[in-house]
Amino acid sequence: MLKQSAFFDFLNRRPDTGFAQFVQQHVEDEHYIDWNGFVLPHDYGDGDAEREYSAIRESCALCDVSPMRKIRVSGLDAGRFFDHLLTRPVSNLPVMRGTYVIFCNDDGSLKDDAILYKYADNDYLLMPSDVDHSPYFESVRKRFDLGNVSFTECTNDWVGLAIQGPRSAGALHAMGFAGIEQLAPFFVRDFKLDTGIVKISRMGFTADLGYEMWFAPGLAESVMKKVRAARAEMGIELPGYGLDALQVCRIEGGFIVAGWDCATEIDPQPGFERSPFELGLGWLVNLDASEFVGRYALQEEKNNGSRFTLRSVAIDQKCSPVDGCSIFDAADPEGDPIGIVTCSSWSWGMQQLIGNASIKTERAGTKNASLVVDGERIPVLLSQGPLVDFPRRNQVPAPLEI
Repeated sequence: MLKQSAFFDFLNRRPDTGFAQFVQQHVEDEHYIDWNGFVLPHDYGDGDAEREYSAIRESCALCDVSPMRKIRVSGLDAGRFFDHLLTRPVSNLPVMRGTYVIFCNDDGSLKDDAILYKYADNDYLLMPSDVDHSPYFESVRKRFDLGNVSFTECTNDWVGLAIQGPRSAGALHAMGFAGIEQLAPFFVRDFKLDTGIVKISRMGFTADLGYEMWFAPGLAESVMKKVRAARAEMGIELPGYGLDALQVCRIEGGFIVAGWDCATEIDPQPGFERSPFELGLGWLVNLDASEFVGRYALQEEKNNGSRFTLRSVAIDQKCSPVDGCSIFDAADPEGDPIGIVTCSSWSWGMQQLIGNASIKTERAGTKNASLVVDGERIPVLLSQGPLVDFPRRNQVPAPLEI
């Protein structure tokens, strides 16, 4: 049975529809998804994801990130473990730092992506996807003969809220987290709240200014009280946002999701496996580092070239392409497909249908393409890199006013 996440009721805007009624009256994958055993709604109102998206881009909004799987990795060999697991070393990261990481199969295909927090040289918190990788981590530990490292599942020990958008620093300041504007991207700071600690990192998945707050479940009521105070002080809605708004923002930012933009063990699709290079994640691969899982396959790919290249998709009309639908060169619409659409969503800000595409590398220079939706051929523009770029995302100090 799917579970209710920590802030569902707090963010829910459906009058007279609590969690039980919501699940009973709505359909999985159409109105919500199963996120690590919890319900993540497409939106927290009645089909008003545009309102949530606008809050992210124009003000700020909240996402209940509590369902993220969390694994505490500790011990004297914890840093060495990650250096062998991940495609670039992290043992030399400064403490109280977060980073985006990936790890691969032996054939170089992406196994998963994750967020990693380093709290001390022997204390890390890893947040991968829905997959329980503990047995795999144990096999890596044995493979590289690492004795002093342990893996502790702690998903329920932490709950969290992401606060994203241009006014997110101002909102956190109004919540009482003084000096938050000085926090640099990817760094973490502890703030006292009541008798506990709230860990705030400057991170997020919206390609905008944003933060993530992590704390013990017992502090949830105090955090909600702080949010209400910030809403009143700033005169803003500070709503929750669900999957639909998040999906648009992450595609605008050129972010990928393992299992959606490529096959993984949780959603195996033969032929849809992709390497980091094929997903635009080559910047996360250090082939000169110590031996890690998949290194030799990735070195061979680097020498010989990749099969596929990541591209952004933009379509100037509303349509509903099926994930995996073929893309054709506009100059040769009856020829062989040059790639596929891996995901797509309507961007209210750009007033375009946008998405990610996996294009055959020999056709990566194609800009004008097309696809067929409901029997109609639709023109498509392919481009490289993110579709949005907000300087405020990395600005220090972060703006408290807009």
